[in-house]
Amino acid sequence: MVKSLEKLQTEFQKVTPKSFNEWNNNKKILPGGVIKGAYFSSPYPIYIEKAEGCKLFDIDGREYIDFSNHHTAMILGHSHPAVIQAVKDAVNNGLALSAPSILEGQIANEFIKRFPSIDQIRYTNSGTESSITAARMVRAITGKSKIAKFAGNYHGFNDSLEFNLAVTENVNSGSEYIKPTPAWDGMPEHGEKNIIILPMNDPETVEMIVRENQNQLAAIFFDGKPGILDIPIEFTQFLRRLTSELDILFVMDEVISFRSSHTGYQGISGVEPDISIFGKIVGGGMPVGAIGGTSKFMKILDNSGHPTGLSQSGTFAGNHVTLAAGLATMKNLTPKVYAHLDKLREQLHNGIINIFDDTNIPCKVVSKGSIVNAYITNKPITDFETIASSNQELWDRIMLSLLLRGIYARDGMGFVLSEPMREIDIQILLENLKDILDEK
Repeated sequence: MVKSLEKLQTEFQKVTPKSFNEWNNNKKILPGGVIKGAYFSSPYPIYIEKAEGCKLFDIDGREYIDFSNHHTAMILGHSHPAVIQAVKDAVNNGLALSAPSILEGQIANEFIKRFPSIDQIRYTNSGTESSITAARMVRAITGKSKIAKFAGNYHGFNDSLEFNLAVTENVNSGSEYIKPTPAWDGMPEHGEKNIIILPMNDPETVEMIVRENQNQLAAIFFDGKPGILDIPIEFTQFLRRLTSELDILFVMDEVISFRSSHTGYQGISGVEPDISIFGKIVGGGMPVGAIGGTSKFMKILDNSGHPTGLSQSGTFAGNHVTLAAGLATMKNLTPKVYAHLDKLREQLHNGIINIFDDTNIPCKVVSKGSIVNAYITNKPITDFETIASSNQELWDRIMLSLLLRGIYARDGMGFVLSEPMREIDIQILLENLKDILDEK
């Protein structure tokens, strides 16, 4: 069976002393010893010196196969030659240009070619910024104050939407309404008055709540979580039909799900949202966010003439280095690459199922595109409450055991695949997983 957490942590500190010392020293000058919260992991983070292809190399001289993919952002892997060359060319032209570059139209056309729902695009600095802007857009477009989102879904560090990220509760006994609960302290008072929380994968309840609130509801924000939750395509299609009928805007969060297919999750589900928000892979490794939609909705961001009542900008939004990296990534992110990733995904998905079946440990595997998640439970993974009830303690020990064996997957998004990976990398992961579960 898997070793105890205490034993694994002791072994980890023995083989990563430089990372431990770096983290311990940084605790004096950085909250938690890290530059951002997403880097912290038990018992402490490892510090990376170099990343290339699907490999990471830490300051202790250890090598890892990277199944984290920088929080899913590096779908072409690290240091892809085309992306590196594009960045070098851009930097050689200056770090900031003070005016538009021709890269803006070029990358916009890449979006338009892929997404029938998009004929205009606007760049931001992050997925969070895109989420904030989209929330303002839907209210300004419709004149309505309320926004609906699904329990458990994260749409960035956004005061309008960062509610009910954990297990939820109903407003009162017998009510179908979920109590809006701010995710963090410090959020604006009374923000819950403008948010409606919907249950994932429950069309009957969703329809009842949405119809009751249609006159106040500006939009529904939705992330289908491909590879993380097992949500039927029909549920997404139902949401599009319902929002269209009731004249409510439908915003699809493709920050992570764009990596699920050449045309994102909207291509898989066959829907055309009113507004789409992006991040991560569309910047090729640089800080990035983007918003896309038809000109009917995007025109509210057009302040070249009379003011529209809404403005969006940012000193570094759409800078030419980010656009260069993003454009190179999108041009090289072909259907052939997605087919390759899908083949690896299937190999990993089936391999994990077989291993857990052999050990008689209940496990549900969810995968789509290039993300694979395994949960220690026998319940269908159709909402975040089910994930919360799975055996997370055992899974944390498995993940730390894998890290000790050179398998890096540390951001809570499961096993994230990248183009440089080959079948041998998947086999290495599976062999190590089997050994860990069989360990005496």
